[in-house]
Amino acid sequence: MELNKKVSLTTLGCKLNQYDSEAILTQFRHAGYEVVEAGDPADICVVNTCAVTSVAERKARTIIRSTRRRNPQATVLAVGCMVERTADSLAAMPEVNAVLGNREKEHLIDFLNRMSAGSSGHQFVGETRAAAEFTDGVVVTGLLGRTRSFLKVQDGCSQKCTYCIVPQLRGPGRSLSIPAVVERARVLADHGFAELVLTGVALGTYGFDLGNRGALATLLFELEKVEGLKRIRLGSVEPWAISDRMLDVVAGSTRICPHLHIPLQSGEDGVLHRMNRRYSTKQIEHVFDYAYGLRDDWGFGSDIIVGFPGESRNDFEQTCRFLSDLPLSYLHIFPYSTRPGTPATRLPGQVGEQEKRTRAGALAEIDQRKRMEFRQRSLGRVARVLFENRLVGPLLAGHSDNYLDVYVTPAAELPGRIRSVKLVDLHPAGVVGEIID
Repeated sequence: MELNKKVSLTTLGCKLNQYDSEAILTQFRHAGYEVVEAGDPADICVVNTCAVTSVAERKARTIIRSTRRRNPQATVLAVGCMVERTADSLAAMPEVNAVLGNREKEHLIDFLNRMSAGSSGHQFVGETRAAAEFTDGVVVTGLLGRTRSFLKVQDGCSQKCTYCIVPQLRGPGRSLSIPAVVERARVLADHGFAELVLTGVALGTYGFDLGNRGALATLLFELEKVEGLKRIRLGSVEPWAISDRMLDVVAGSTRICPHLHIPLQSGEDGVLHRMNRRYSTKQIEHVFDYAYGLRDDWGFGSDIIVGFPGESRNDFEQTCRFLSDLPLSYLHIFPYSTRPGTPATRLPGQVGEQEKRTRAGALAEIDQRKRMEFRQRSLGRVARVLFENRLVGPLLAGHSDNYLDVYVTPAAELPGRIRSVKLVDLHPAGVVGEIID
């Protein structure tokens, strides 16, 4: 390889894609490439795509075209989920030199070497759907700066939600073994990361493929023993996967964050049934009731889909009432997006785009109210806050263990540290605090 060859990478989509992108960049660094910012001149330009919505796919094509305009002589690679769904159309774009699927991007450097050697065929895709075991040969140690890091412990999904194309893009659910996760956590702790964020496509199914349906709670228990690891945070966990035992483990820990992101998707049982979500609103209520019986400082976020086929106005209003009654701290709102090849495309009662936007606007108001209520009921409390090296105006930003944005007067020793903070006032994006230890 030529010295000082440069590579840039643009990421679309979820946190797992962000993790995979950093794994790709780790490959390049090990091979001697210089990593530059997306948009800077580069010899190799990688676009890690998303296909969860049609909007994400359109954005990927736009980014690929703009990448080529900025780097007319570069090798442009399209990788990831959109490749799994529509490899031929991406490969046909004149701006694209080659495409790689989700599993194949783990061998991106080998693929580039084959291209340099004159190998015919510029598609490397197709093994992900047949994947039977968790494969991830790179330990990522550079994601989220120097204070927090993701750790991918699960990939793929074997659930059958009627709206979701992800199982077709990521393959069946598969998990990294508990000993392997613990060892990677030790590496990250040794690199100085104070917080570890566990992530996966369907994190709640962690261990199912290994024959252990209670593995996630066991994993949390084992990670608490890792020396030097100060904080453990869970990524998105499905409602049916949140057991009483798991809540007991989280609530009783001083290192596992009392914060759960729960993709509820709807608050109406008929809609949940058509989505094939396999839980009811009554089961959701049990999760919140049981959790608050253990402690009262939880942070709960959620994903909600609006305009799912057959969702009547009454169904939507029921969802609004249901969400208003739950002690949520924030919402992520997604208008339903038709994905070819999923059962939901054949369901009757498709909702118009304008109606979806109207419903999303109504939920956005609930989201803003929930965020403000969360901040207000946090005032007067003392929180454990991990500070980042990020200024918002004159104040230094950090995250509490229950995922509240906290802002304090800057001090040189704070970034990367966890400190006790009294929450004293509201801030437009969170709360203002005072260091008390």
